[in-house]
Amino acid sequence: MRFKVMVVQKVHQAGLDILSEVADVVIASDPTPEQLTREVGDVDGILVRSTPITRKVLEAAPKLKVVGRHGVGVDNVDVKAATELGIAVVYAPGSNTIAVAEHTAMLMLAIAKNVFEADKALRVEHNFNSRFSIKSLELCEKTLGLVGIGKIGRAVAHICNHGLGMHVIAYDPYITESMLDSSLPIRLVSTLDDLLKEADVISLHAPATPENYRMIGEREFGLMKEGAIFINAARGSLVDEGALYKALKSGKLAGAGLDVFDPEPPLPTNPLFSLPNVIVTPHMAAHTGEALKRMAVMAAEGIAQVLKGNRPTHLANPEVWEKRRK
Repeated sequence: MRFKVMVVQKVHQAGLDILSEVADVVIASDPTPEQLTREVGDVDGILVRSTPITRKVLEAAPKLKVVGRHGVGVDNVDVKAATELGIAVVYAPGSNTIAVAEHTAMLMLAIAKNVFEADKALRVEHNFNSRFSIKSLELCEKTLGLVGIGKIGRAVAHICNHGLGMHVIAYDPYITESMLDSSLPIRLVSTLDDLLKEADVISLHAPATPENYRMIGEREFGLMKEGAIFINAARGSLVDEGALYKALKSGKLAGAGLDVFDPEPPLPTNPLFSLPNVIVTPHMAAHTGEALKRMAVMAAEGIAQVLKGNRPTHLANPEVWEKRRK
């Protein structure tokens, strides 16, 4: 008998091709946890993008051996429950590094150069003379402060240091100097406060953990330089949006570039949307064609490895392997 894998949301065909070699692939009729509990009773694997894979979903699938997460994290999968049930969880670390790093740099540049104000002035108001009044600044020789220096943070550092001539400092309690590439000049600071006080541009690249919930709030914005630029393409829960609004409205910050929100999707009445010095994108930093293909392929490869009885390359819960469902 062939295995059966349920794909919850549309993914790149390259991933489906890999799954089709080892299993019959079915598409979920409705990507909600409630409906999934009714449809996963006979599946051996699940490939998911953003739908929450809850304990109820996992318990409704007695044959389930593996959950593949189409992304670099497993925030939407109940890994603890999966581990208790003997279900492997695989994912695609590093698949969106380039995409998110480029998007982050784009947001910095768009704010620094006041691109959207200039576009509106010329396109809508036909005001060519706005070139004399619209303010912009150079990022060269400015200090970039990275909160979190994992793969994406380092890719941002590379772009901004080698490409834009920025100085880079970083705060990450889990990283030491010896863990950094000597060819990339990043100076680690000992506290988050030190970074916030020194950086001209602050960019978040930390994970969404209970400890990091709203790690940037009113106090932290108060420590930042007058006219600093703030970027968040990591997770919306890292930031107190009310405090960010006040810092932008008051002029404390020059601008903010946001790809993530809390909650998501953001409410249409989100006050940040009313500010001219804010650029927003709909959590799309990772969604380049190239990154989406890598995510689908890596997640599908992990599922296929588990179904073949091989230890997957990227296993989020390694402790489950010896006690996994056969």
